[in-house]
Amino acid sequence: MKKILLTVFLLFSFLFFSQDKSLAFNLDDRHDVFTPAFQLLWSDLKELVAKKKINFRGIDPKVAYVLNANKFTTNDISEESYYKIVAPKSYELKAKIQREIFEKFGETSEVLDDIDWQSKGINEYILYSLLIKNVEFPVEFDVLNNQSFNGSKEMYKFFGTKEYNRELASQIKPLFYLNDWDYAVSLETKSGDRVILYRTKSQQNVYDIYAQMDVKTNKYLKFAKGDELKVPFISVDEKIQYDSICNKKILGTKYIIAKAIDDIKFNLDNKGANLRNEAIMDVVEMSMPIPRKGVKYDFSKSFVLFMVEKDKSLPYFALRINDGRFLVK
Repeated sequence: MKKILLTVFLLFSFLFFSQDKSLAFNLDDRHDVFTPAFQLLWSDLKELVAKKKINFRGIDPKVAYVLNANKFTTNDISEESYYKIVAPKSYELKAKIQREIFEKFGETSEVLDDIDWQSKGINEYILYSLLIKNVEFPVEFDVLNNQSFNGSKEMYKFFGTKEYNRELASQIKPLFYLNDWDYAVSLETKSGDRVILYRTKSQQNVYDIYAQMDVKTNKYLKFAKGDELKVPFISVDEKIQYDSICNKKILGTKYIIAKAIDDIKFNLDNKGANLRNEAIMDVVEMSMPIPRKGVKYDFSKSFVLFMVEKDKSLPYFALRINDGRFLVK
């Protein structure tokens, strides 16, 4: 069997660091990340406003399309791994969340203080979720020599197999190998969770990419002598504020999202993986019009000018302005 050289990313959550800007991380629109805590909040938001999906006045932000399309629910994660609550906003609720996540996970919150807990005298709800996952490989993988990632000048830590080892091979399950840029493996853990790594050039969002693997999987593949495994150590510590979905009226309702925060901490090394994902959403039922922020229509950078006759559909003149060539001093 062809050698499997895995220099890829991870799980159903995080994919693709790259020196190519077109592949750069784009966490704020969920193109390169799937986080369960925030997806659970989105499902709760649908229930709260009694809609099948959440749409906004005007053009929906890209993140809303991805969140609406995702089918992840509490059925896809064990109850012992998450905590969530939806309730009217109050200081008592903040204290309740702090107490209950400490009782369940021994954790303190990193997002509760980002919310203004002062009541505004209108219907206002907090949607909150915390998910904790710690998984270990049955046998620790070998720590390999540092090497570049995707042609980078910087050198990074890697783990995998230095040489064939029956114990290590037993926790590596190749899913498919089509060519040197399209392959996947599953790393088995003590708890039965799988860390799936998929090498691909696809530019789709990570959840759609995950859906492609079923049709490619070959259940007869084995990790055999001569095969290799190389995986980078990964450390993610990001707090995302989804501003693009905030302060926009949700269609068919009087609600807006005042604040939406997603805190992600993820580590993968030769021993296993740890995920801490915390999310919070402040949802307000508006009793008065949303104050409009001033917009700057500033044409001091590149623009195109069109001239169109009254009642005509096509312009009779157009001019692109990229520099000062046609400007008046």
